Amino acid sequence: MLNIKVEWFDIEKKLGQSTAMSQVFLDNEVLKDSNYYIPMDTGNARDSGIIHSKIGSGQIQWVAPYIKPIYYDSNMNFSTDRNPNATNLWYEYAKAQNLDDWVKGAEEAFKQGF
Repeated sequence: MLNIKVEWFDIEKKLGQSTAMSQVFLDNEVLKDSNYYIPMDTGNARDSGIIHSKIGSGQIQWVAPYIKPIYYDSNMNFSTDRNPNATNLWYEYAKAQNLDDWVKGAEEAFKQGF
């Protein structure tokens, strides 16, 4: 006779740790890569993403009264003096450029946690 006892809480704990590591990786990369394209005058828009995002929660946000207009208005001409990569829809642009790397990195972070 063979008896096997599986401690589910150990598996759940490992899965939770792996998922958390993966989420932290993804949040950091999304914020970093998105900020690469954010229009910059004083740096407040970029900094608002760093301050208001909750790394590890899946919540990345830029908070300032002028964020929505500069994000959605494709007719705005952004100065490229401080950021030559500046564009509206900076998250969407970063996602288009980096999604494969985000997925691969998140998968690697998950494996390292397990």
